[in-house]
Amino acid sequence: MKKVKRFWVRIMESNFNKAAEEMKVKVLGRNFQSLKDDLAGKRRIMTYGAGIWANDIKKMLAEYGYRLDYAIVDNQYRDKGYIHVGDTDVISIDNLRLSYNPESDMIIWAIGSPEKLRNCMKEPPILMECYLVWDMGFWKEKDYSLVHKNEFQEACELLYDEYSKKVFRSYIEAQKGNIDEDIRYSTNGTYFNELTKVRRGGAFLDCGSYDGSSAIEYMKFADEECLVYAFEPDKENYQNLTNRVKDRPNVICLNKGCYSSDGTLSFASNGDMSSSLHESGTDIVEVTTIDSIVGEEKVAFIKMDIEGAELEALKGARNVIRQNMPVLAISAYHRQEDLITLLPYISNLRNEREGYHLYLRHHGVGQTELVIYAIPFSV
Repeated sequence: MKKVKRFWVRIMESNFNKAAEEMKVKVLGRNFQSLKDDLAGKRRIMTYGAGIWANDIKKMLAEYGYRLDYAIVDNQYRDKGYIHVGDTDVISIDNLRLSYNPESDMIIWAIGSPEKLRNCMKEPPILMECYLVWDMGFWKEKDYSLVHKNEFQEACELLYDEYSKKVFRSYIEAQKGNIDEDIRYSTNGTYFNELTKVRRGGAFLDCGSYDGSSAIEYMKFADEECLVYAFEPDKENYQNLTNRVKDRPNVICLNKGCYSSDGTLSFASNGDMSSSLHESGTDIVEVTTIDSIVGEEKVAFIKMDIEGAELEALKGARNVIRQNMPVLAISAYHRQEDLITLLPYISNLRNEREGYHLYLRHHGVGQTELVIYAIPFSV
């Protein structure tokens, strides 16, 4: 969480629910001095949201010696005891309304839904200034897209529809701190949406299964208890996965990572969705190829969110993909080169009958959840 974006909202004081009259934007890099400057004079720091993202923001603040005072939730969640931010108190919007002071309170956005953010920008629930953490630090070189301008242009042209190209360009602009268009073109519906409703028939490959939630969501989306291969190298996540699907004999759980070859690799285990293959990791995990595990099994859909190992995993799935041409949903945000390596590679995956139309969608209000969709078509 490296960059912050501020939304200044002016609302008629007599009616907090009227639409915003003006919105101003400020982008802030994540460093101690800039955070210190922005927090000057603030007596309370709060998140709007109380889930995983709020916990991440809490950790980020702690790195610089600040504490998260409250997590704000909509009234219906507070009434249900929706509390997920450790020892941080959770308060409802109504309770905050009574004491909120934009001069001395800071609110940091912590809800993943782009639609929710856009709605709040139009009709803020209270008179507030809201910071949005966008940059999660996946891009190590901020001028990477400029240095590789031609490669990015060529990759963008591989996309099938104009909306995808707008998503591509707005995402690159957001890396520079200009996130207005990125918020405009971001959409809900990660992995399972109008693009992926194609019915192919066959197994679902859940690469980076975490706790199995995507596999279960896919079966609901496909309306069938299909065969599922769930790959999850993190031991803690794998235990949660097996516990969650223990009554589903159609789900094959593998405590392995997906890669371009069989073997063992260093692994950084965080006990969450950000665990990854990493040369500095202190754990060792088994990795395997999709081709060697799946073999001749018919495959309908492959989802990959494996923290930067997507390209290597695709190389290890060449035979399965070319044989079946399944729908692909591939995360493309963990490495700064993802867009200029993954798009060309996937575009060359075809057989004598079918090829892929490539789409790009951003499903978050931060740097995460950028997904390449490959949808098969007859050639």
